[in-house]
Amino acid sequence: MNEKYVFLKPTFSTAIWGDGTLVHRYHVENYVPKNMNIDEVTGLGAFSGLPQDANEILNGEYKGRKLNELYEEHPEMFGTPSTLKWEHIPVSMGIAHACADLSIQVHPTEQYALKNLGCHGKSESWYIVDCPPHSDIVMGHNAKTFEELDEYIQNKDWNGLLKRYPIFPESFYNIQAGTLHAIQKGTTFMEVCNPCPITYRFYDYDRLDKNGQPRQLDIEKAKDNILVPFECQDTYYRYRNHQGVTEINLTDNENFSVYKYVVKGEGELTMPKPYLGAFVIDGEGQIEDVYLKAGDSFLISANVKKLVWKGEMTILAYYG
Repeated sequence: MNEKYVFLKPTFSTAIWGDGTLVHRYHVENYVPKNMNIDEVTGLGAFSGLPQDANEILNGEYKGRKLNELYEEHPEMFGTPSTLKWEHIPVSMGIAHACADLSIQVHPTEQYALKNLGCHGKSESWYIVDCPPHSDIVMGHNAKTFEELDEYIQNKDWNGLLKRYPIFPESFYNIQAGTLHAIQKGTTFMEVCNPCPITYRFYDYDRLDKNGQPRQLDIEKAKDNILVPFECQDTYYRYRNHQGVTEINLTDNENFSVYKYVVKGEGELTMPKPYLGAFVIDGEGQIEDVYLKAGDSFLISANVKKLVWKGEMTILAYYG
């Protein structure tokens, strides 16, 4: 296949506390399934190659088919045999708005998931699109040993156990698999991660479900994966620039790479990776002669050698 850019239909996640913020922000009302309440939508799945939630392709030869099928039938669109890492696309991206504090949770490590779950583990990263003043996230814990971790749990000393970090719009955080974490109410964020469907809920503020019962916790399974002691994952930004285009490499780790493109005019840069998934956070413009607007999600295939940007927009791009 010689196609350069493959556009993707978003998928949607819902919760009873959703408010549809992102549907209206990105004007994707026409893509919401008719049996789904827009006002319960909490997140948009913009890029995933897992068979169970792969995005539908909106253009070209594969229009109407799924991203995972493209990967299986045309792996050359994603690189060469030496650069293809997993049996499915090893990175996904979604954008969500937290209408309430999310539960404290942990995702399985790669070793645990392969041994016990028959899937890969999940490391992730967050790019903060917007948040209220003085917001924070839960990321990590203060226990130095597993004995200390058990003591915190037995005493229900959640405030003593959990680490919090301040956040602000455009900040970025790496969250290694096995890290306790949670986003707080009012935060709009983009999550780039390894696509793994498993989440272990560690603590949920003693909230009740719609039936008035405490929500299920997975403390023992969480403990099998929690990294002790916790080590914050540092980020070191790297920059490239050409005329009106700036590329910021937010992370380049063993799990995935994340890039932010700030376009204010026009310019071109060489492709940093064999392929990129991309999402237009805000603004509008073009890549080559292809029109882009806020909310567009697309694959920049291995057929592209130079990123030729034009317009006034911000794009998050990712590779795994």
